[in-house]
Amino acid sequence: MSNYNLEKRRYVIAFVATAIVVVYIVRLFTLQLLSDDYKKNADSNAFLKKIEYPSRGAIYDRNGRLLVYNQPAYDIMVVMNEAKGRIDTLEFCHALGITKEFFIKRMNDIKDYSKNPGYSRFTQQLFMSQLPSEEFSFFQEKIFRFPGFYVQQRSIRQYQSKVGAHILGDVAEVSPYDIEEDSYYQPGDYIGKLGVEKSYEKQLRGEKGVQILLRDARGRIQGKYMDGKYDRKPIAGKDLTLAIDEKLQALGERLMEGKIGSIVALDPRTGEVLCMVSAPSYDPRIMVGRARAKNHRALAKDAWKPLLNRSIMGMYPPGSTFKTSQALTYMTEGIITPSTAFPCNHGFYYRGLHVGCHSHAAPIALVDAISTSCNSYFCWGLYYMIGNRSKYKTPYNAMNTWRDYMVSMGFGYKLGIDLP
Repeated sequence: MSNYNLEKRRYVIAFVATAIVVVYIVRLFTLQLLSDDYKKNADSNAFLKKIEYPSRGAIYDRNGRLLVYNQPAYDIMVVMNEAKGRIDTLEFCHALGITKEFFIKRMNDIKDYSKNPGYSRFTQQLFMSQLPSEEFSFFQEKIFRFPGFYVQQRSIRQYQSKVGAHILGDVAEVSPYDIEEDSYYQPGDYIGKLGVEKSYEKQLRGEKGVQILLRDARGRIQGKYMDGKYDRKPIAGKDLTLAIDEKLQALGERLMEGKIGSIVALDPRTGEVLCMVSAPSYDPRIMVGRARAKNHRALAKDAWKPLLNRSIMGMYPPGSTFKTSQALTYMTEGIITPSTAFPCNHGFYYRGLHVGCHSHAAPIALVDAISTSCNSYFCWGLYYMIGNRSKYKTPYNAMNTWRDYMVSMGFGYKLGIDLP
């Protein structure tokens, strides 16, 4: 008679052994076929992929005057897998003019996935951005002492004058949201944040290039991989010509100094915007380089709201300019003629409704109603339009006709201007 407990124990041991073998097979399968950690490690030892950034497109006014251009700057990049424990921190900080505390915080921030979602210890990460030429030249002399740190040449925006800040916008470092939305970007890249810099970002930014460099076992650059066969040259961004007249824009901003409001000048034949002034404004040249964040915070806290583009971001009633559209509607529909006169006794009164008006002669005809901006005249015009049963049958039909006229003149919808 067989021992039941012994048989049971044999099955348990066999099951455990089988499970261990299965776990090892799954792990080997994952490491060799699914995981790219070891491949990245090997590639990072053999290759250095150096991103080459394109020149951002310049911006001109309608007469060919240069408004925005580029100026060289330098980013300090770090590959964590190469830099770990291999540099003299104090000497490095001295070369860049930073404190040890800043160095430690920055290195920790780079490795923090919540702040830097694209982090990889095998690829270049942004350590410090937009060094001007004078700061970079001092650091360049000592860079060979800091393994894992590299220099990436970039360009930053420069503005020819202080006008047009709200139109032109500015460029700043990408946010985690920008990276998530568009795979073109990686941490440390720059993107248009406001104005035409944002609206035409894809046209202005160009296309990145890449250089694949070969390294030896000690990490020293040996030259291009396969003589640059797999390199890709950057494609410069496209230049942009605006409808804005820079001289007219400057005049408008001068007229609005010390005031709150907006000036917009259009070419009525084409709808082109010749100038768009929002006051108070700011000098776009302060939104460049590492000082941008500090200056942006100061502008955001300013009680006068200089970041608000009052031309397109404010919500205002159309005011008396709306009356000309009413006059055109009533005349086209045959409700009034230029000689039609309506009463005005300090406003329009009808069944408890009162729309006030200032003092002027009455009754009043169309031309004088426009010149004196009479509220009562245009209220009477709408009253007789809604009440015209022979023409519209119902007040609903009359209001639909009125609405169609307003829509045809652009009321009730977004402006359609190519600014965010």
